[in-house]
Amino acid sequence: MKRGQLTIFIIIAILIIAVVALFFVFRGNLNLPGKPASPETAEIQNFVQECLDESLEKVVFRIGENGGYYSPPKISTTLLEVSYYIKDNKNLMPAKEKIQEEISNGVSRELILCLEDFAQFPEYEITKGKINSPEVIIEPDRILVDVNYPLTITRENSKSKLGNFNSEVPVRLGIVYDAVAEFIGEEFKTEGFCMTCLAEKVLENDLKVSYSNYDERTYLFIIEDPQSKINENEFVYIFANEYS
Repeated sequence: MKRGQLTIFIIIAILIIAVVALFFVFRGNLNLPGKPASPETAEIQNFVQECLDESLEKVVFRIGENGGYYSPPKISTTLLEVSYYIKDNKNLMPAKEKIQEEISNGVSRELILCLEDFAQFPEYEITKGKINSPEVIIEPDRILVDVNYPLTITRENSKSKLGNFNSEVPVRLGIVYDAVAEFIGEEFKTEGFCMTCLAEKVLENDLKVSYSNYDERTYLFIIEDPQSKINENEFVYIFANEYS
């Protein structure tokens, strides 16, 4: 009886060892997301990653200059196309979820433009899937993006797959957004231009603010964040308010 049980245990142990061995043998033929199977595939993965990093940076700075939009919205100043946050006594400031959506759409567009259909890799056959809407998260001091972009790379008898890419930029958009949102809320309470309200929110977060007249009823606001720099470019956030 004991010998029979021992035999069963030995068989199970051999099967486990065999499964583990097969896993390591075949793992080299699997190309898990973010882990290229060959130096050639790594070259393409690095290219996509660099494009994603550049695209996210470009979009985030553009989002700031457009007051949370990838392209200026319809309700903007005529000349400079600055987004209105207060107009006709209405709060037009976009929700943070809307800005995340704008970043997602912008990254999708800029990434495709940057990749240039992989023209610099003529030696590869690259089958491209659809870029799913990038998932964007705005944290207080950084912005994260996850992109699913299925790629099948073929060269001679070698075939590899890539799919998931991610990036982040150390820009304090979340902090800037919350400070501006509080200021806009205070404006409706005071029913007028309260510069001290904005100054308090800005100073609390080590930001800088400037404003100027656009016309008799409209002010343009520029929030600068010295702590959010990429390639010596300082992040700015611009919007307009109309006062009756």
